[in-house]
Amino acid sequence: MIYLVSDISVARAATAINAAITSVQITISLSLIILLIHFMPKTNTAITWSLISKTLHSSLWPTILSADSSSSEISGAIVSVVSYMISVTTVLVAAAGILLPSGLGNGPLIPMEFRLVNAEYIPDNSPLAYSTTPNRSQFVYGRWCLYLDRPGGAIQACPGNKGLGTAEITPSLVEKFNSIPHGSFTMQYRRFYTRSGSVSLPIGVPYASVSQSFILRNDTFAVEGLIVDMSSTHPGVGFWNQTLPKLPNGGTWSQDMLWLEPVTRCIDTNLTLNYYTLGDGINDSMTLSITDHGGIVNLTHTNPTPDRNGQHGDLMQYAYMAAVLSNRYAMLALNITRRSSSVGASYSIFNIGDEGNSIGWSSGIVGSVNPLPISYFDYNADPDMLCQGYGGNDIADGSDVNVECGIFLGPPQRIGNVGRWGNVDMSQWNQKIHSCASATRASIQTVSFSTNSTITNLQSLNVTRMNLSGLNVLWAMEKTNLSIYEINILWGPVDDRYENDSSLRTIWAEGLYLPASPYERPALPPGLPSAGHGTIWGQVYPPSGAGYTFSTDYSGRSDFAITSKLQSLVAQDPENGNAQIRNLMWTDIMANNFIGTQTNNTLWVAEYRKSIQYDLRFAIPGFILLLIWVPSFLAATFLLITRSLTFGYMKQVLNHTSAGRIVVGASDLRIRDDNPGGPSRSREKEGWGLSMPVTLDLDHKGRGHEDRDNVLEPLNQD
Repeated sequence: MIYLVSDISVARAATAINAAITSVQITISLSLIILLIHFMPKTNTAITWSLISKTLHSSLWPTILSADSSSSEISGAIVSVVSYMISVTTVLVAAAGILLPSGLGNGPLIPMEFRLVNAEYIPDNSPLAYSTTPNRSQFVYGRWCLYLDRPGGAIQACPGNKGLGTAEITPSLVEKFNSIPHGSFTMQYRRFYTRSGSVSLPIGVPYASVSQSFILRNDTFAVEGLIVDMSSTHPGVGFWNQTLPKLPNGGTWSQDMLWLEPVTRCIDTNLTLNYYTLGDGINDSMTLSITDHGGIVNLTHTNPTPDRNGQHGDLMQYAYMAAVLSNRYAMLALNITRRSSSVGASYSIFNIGDEGNSIGWSSGIVGSVNPLPISYFDYNADPDMLCQGYGGNDIADGSDVNVECGIFLGPPQRIGNVGRWGNVDMSQWNQKIHSCASATRASIQTVSFSTNSTITNLQSLNVTRMNLSGLNVLWAMEKTNLSIYEINILWGPVDDRYENDSSLRTIWAEGLYLPASPYERPALPPGLPSAGHGTIWGQVYPPSGAGYTFSTDYSGRSDFAITSKLQSLVAQDPENGNAQIRNLMWTDIMANNFIGTQTNNTLWVAEYRKSIQYDLRFAIPGFILLLIWVPSFLAATFLLITRSLTFGYMKQVLNHTSAGRIVVGASDLRIRDDNPGGPSRSREKEGWGLSMPVTLDLDHKGRGHEDRDNVLEPLNQD
């Protein structure tokens, strides 16, 4: 076996081989004729001379040397045209043999008709997969319900349970929310352990962490148990277990799955944090100031009230509410009024390391993308409930959407446009302060998969979301008499027969904004992954400016790649960039802590088949050759079929035109004499080839004059 490293295709290699073979074929023929002429005997039989003549005149040498048999001075159009066509076709055959293979190439994979194909589990080999707890069947769903008025997290019986002795979700509720394949019970925690705690039955308790951050990606891809979309415009996660078809050449198919996506709206507070960095970068000796760009001087006197319209609320109103509350706290803390401030006015706060730093900001917060409480000038205030529109005492019946509000420092921008970073002594920077409000939307979405080869790992899958809005299904939320603090209610798509169930709040929609959950609980709720979305927002909006508690530094403080991406998001879309940052953080944390369990034993798949493509430009010599060959072949076939020409006549023509027979006078080629009774014309040495007509004296049966005389002689004797 020989291996050659080359950039040319197989078709081009075949063309090169054909060209080499054609060259050898031509040169070896010319070489052998030279040898024949040099070594042939001077005396041979007539048959031998016929063979020598055929061999010599069928080569290219007559054409090269302009011998008689290749002369262009031919009398008679038919002989001239046919001789010319034979020469042309000889060249065309050689050219076609070389060029025709060059047009060949591997074509695209062609999808066949959809058919039912068996599917099997394909394990992931990413770091996230290695951090996933195996034996998913050991995960136990359940929930604990707390007492609002009892300190220490005292537990009460959840709806449908008869006592405190179980964390099991009542079977009737499980049946309702498992009535279609894409329910919330297809969600599990990625890492968990099982414990009993203060109840008798075990429950799955999650380990929360970020094992493999995808924050720098900008595509849709598959990981263990999830489809993850990290695009800036519509991020989210789809809950799906990777049961995939085995296809030799790949194929395409689609699957419906439960999808969760973050929805965020942000608004500029029209305040910026300004500072100068010293030669050693951001440190506790820096002086901070707040600059008013209209946030205080134009602050509204009206107290905004977001429209708490359940599934039809406007998150921008919540973000505006947070901005107004935040700027009011800032105005009070800076001891200024709307009248005393002006656009562009700056108010020095303090050095970060000062003892009077009541904000509690440190050099780890300033200079990077970090969350702040709404009342970042007064940590004792608690305006979060005003922004969210609900509190822990409100009834958990699905009427309130889980909304999280917060203030954020945007990516640092260097004043003077001399670079995004690179601290220089006394360089000036600012960070915009903006407010955001976020919620989680659930939907049933169709995801398309394709691959061009046998699936050996999830990285070979091409993943595309087909409908970003979702399918129109019946959504339900559990109705209870407990407070939001006391219970995480169930939600999800349900079968049509539960539309009028009195224990459920139902709605036909393409998506569902998930209900309020106990936001202040810092840990993921044990046994109930469907309620974990609120806790993840708690990581994006940490209370009291605590910063991100997971291992990944989303602030970009210690990772310039993250800083660069966050800056580019805001630069590319100043209106939505800050919201995109929040959404990507939520998606990244969700992907690292949740997994889907929905499997498919069979799938409708359009399997790919290999194809061959051809560039018709390389077929031009072949087309010309075909135009000559088709009429010639059809005409010749017609003459033979109708016996207008017989093989016997053809044999006699070949025999009587052979050189040996002509030399010995056994040929019926005769010099035609236009004056049979007159003197014979002289034979000129010059021009004899054109001046002396020669006739092939054969009849239509291939008989010469001697044969005809032999037939007529007995008749004459009679």
